Formats: sequence, C-alpha cells, structure tokens
Amino acid sequence: MTMLLALAAPFVLVAGYSLGAQWLMLHAPHSPATVAFVLGPVVLGVATGLWTSGRRALALLLLAAAGGGLGWLAWRGLPDITPLYVAEYVTVYGAMAWLFWRSLRGTPLITRLARSVHRLTPDMERYTVRLTRAWALYFAGMALLSLLLFDLLPFGWWALYANIGSPLALGAFFLGEHVLRYRWHPEFDRASVWASVQAWRERREPPAAASQEGGLTQPPGSAR
Repeated sequence: MTMLLALAAPFVLVAGYSLGAQWLMLHAPHSPATVAFVLGPVVLGVATGLWTSGRRALALLLLAAAGGGLGWLAWRGLPDITPLYVAEYVTVYGAMAWLFWRSLRGTPLITRLARSVHRLTPDMERYTVRLTRAWALYFAGMALLSLLLFDLLPFGWWALYANIGSPLALGAFFLGEHVLRYRWHPEFDRASVWASVQAWRERREPPAAASQEGGLTQPPGSAR
C-alpha cells in the first residue's frame, strides 16, 4: 500500500499542477502569482540540483534572481508575459533533449538505466541506444512544436498543449515504448515500475562503473 501511494503521488501532483497552470494561464496569465506557480517548480528543481551538487552559491543566486524578478514583475508588470511561459517550456524540453542526445557520445542515458535493472544482450544494448535517440528527438520535437503553436494559434491553445497535451503525450510515449519493448525484445526481464524509478534516481552512477556492471563492450542503450 505504501509503495502504491508512493507511485501514485507523482501522478496526482502532476495532474494538479497541470490543471492549476491551465486555469491560471487562461484566467490570469499576467499575474505574478501565475508566474510563481508555473515557473516555481522549475526554479526550485534547478536550485535543489545545484545545492545537492555542492554549488550552493549558484543555487542561492538563482533563488535571489527569481525572487527579484518576481518582485519587479509585481511592481512594474509587463505588457505581455506569455512569451516567458513559452521560453520556460522550450528551455526545459530543450534541456531534456540535450541531456539524452549528449549521452550518446558516451554511455547513453537509457543504457545506464537499463543496465541497473536488466542483464543486457548486444541486441538489447542496440535497442537502448535507439531509444535514447528517440527520447532526444521526442523532447526536441515537442519544443519545436511549442514554438510553432505559439506563433500560429491563440495563447489559450498553446496553454492547452503545454499543460494538458504534453503530459498526456509523455505518458503515451512512455507506455507505448513499454508495450513495444516487450513485443520487439521479449528477452527483456519484466522490471517493475518501482525498479525503473529507482534506476532513474541512481542515474548519476559514473559511466565507467555502469560499463563494468554491464560487462559488455557494445555501444550503450536502455529500456525506460
């Protein structure tokens, strides 16, 4: 029961955030409260990453800059703040695309995750390389589509895409890959969702250690 709640909690939080952001963007897009609600989780996430990695001065500087920017916005305001939401979306998705694509130069990110929950054959390794590339292209495509929709459609449609469509697309990609993985490669062990979550949390394992654990010399790749 505890594990079920732990797995369900992120989905509940994402759903609540997505619905809240959608409502605020439609009814009060220029409010400082909307900016704080939409951008706050990203700023806090980056600041937490910097803090835990030892770059505490940068974390504090980021938080100070974000607080100062929010205060300035509340004091002076902007005629149109919607491009800020688009910039945040494109930055996050672009960063994810870069993270996956950059890992292809060494041990692909999906490969590292897969090695922690599976014993990979050469064919499985090649699949994980392709999957890492597919995730990179997915995030890049979503970022480019965001820019296109913002340029061609009213802001309300872009907000619907960003807040509702994107989480649904991400879930569909994840579940679709999960189904196809076992159809194309039934030799993959049936790893639980919890094992995948644990692997993602431990993704900072050095590539050299991951290579020793995998015991393979083929190019890397992983099952999400």
